[in-house]
Amino acid sequence: MSQDIITQVQPQDYSSNIQAANNTNNNNSTEDSDTDYNSIIHLNIRGKEFTITRDDLMSLPESILLCLFPNGVFLDVNGQVINNLTEDDVVYVNFDPLTFQYIIDTFYRAQQDLAVMPSLQPTSSYSRHGNRQENILETKPAIIVLREDLDFYVIPPVEGLNMEQMKQLKLGVSVELLKNKLIFAGLGYKFDDDEDEGVQIHDQDESEKGKSKGLGPAEQHLFDMLCSSGFEIRDKWGCRSLEPNKCVISSLSLVRLKTHQDPPPDTETPPDSPSLTPVGTNTSQNGRSRSRSRIAQLASSATRAASRSLSSKRNGNKVDNTQTKLLLFWRKPARKCWWSHGWVDIDIDAPDLFQLESGNDKMKVKVHIRRVWTLELSVIGVQ
Repeated sequence: MSQDIITQVQPQDYSSNIQAANNTNNNNSTEDSDTDYNSIIHLNIRGKEFTITRDDLMSLPESILLCLFPNGVFLDVNGQVINNLTEDDVVYVNFDPLTFQYIIDTFYRAQQDLAVMPSLQPTSSYSRHGNRQENILETKPAIIVLREDLDFYVIPPVEGLNMEQMKQLKLGVSVELLKNKLIFAGLGYKFDDDEDEGVQIHDQDESEKGKSKGLGPAEQHLFDMLCSSGFEIRDKWGCRSLEPNKCVISSLSLVRLKTHQDPPPDTETPPDSPSLTPVGTNTSQNGRSRSRSRIAQLASSATRAASRSLSSKRNGNKVDNTQTKLLLFWRKPARKCWWSHGWVDIDIDAPDLFQLESGNDKMKVKVHIRRVWTLELSVIGVQ
């Protein structure tokens, strides 16, 4: 992987639509607004029912809300928009129910931890500009949200295959891709031993680039940042599933941010911004839409964060550089997109369709993969 394959992703921003749909009945009074946020929402997620308060739902990270409600509205069983949501309505969501349960359980545990955490006072002195944001991560639980959307494209090994044959090939490839649950395998990290971890697909010319563990400079920086924040090298996705009737595999990992750790060794090079493209959002504190590109803003923020970090070192303060960088993704999800390709040996459930030799139910096919990683930081208990 090289930096020239990093592609900016500009998804539509539905945050304002979600908020508008949630506040349809909140125009009468502030009292009605408080009641509305404490109201119960009934969700039907692919046939499984969930109950959640509106406040708990809207407190989820923006990147997760966009997965639950990609159009920014609540839909009924017929796919019609629910304009006036009441507690009698059922909202239908096209999302993996196991992944949603994983999300709810993780954030519930973080809320429980927040309830028993003491109200810590700032222990480090601040500069004249103040470093209060860094202290938030020391006093409140924070969750790193890492999501992967994997689209795979199967190249037919021979011409003239019908739809049923192509379906068998795609199913076989999906089974092999699902076997590999290692998070950093998708980033291109080459493990010393790959036994029982499923297929790893990397660009065929990567071995000629002399990269450390198969990672380029941008990927190595992202890898180091995540591993110093709470991820482990051989961590697996918390949830990984194949989308129904699609060649798409969705994965999610929610990891608690490490705090009170020893500062990293001193280096002369200030921390750089991870090679992730910020996603446009209207959920800023001032509520204003930003038309200009956020790339320059992220770079500028990284420079200021680096300056604060270096200044803290000179003053004897022990501000975690990793936490400073992760604050760039607080309420500002960012994305990284790249392609890879390779060959996959798959098992064929119906060998008669391909006229394979007796006892040979395997086939090698070429696969192109497009991955999109979304990174966001969620701080519990901060409105």
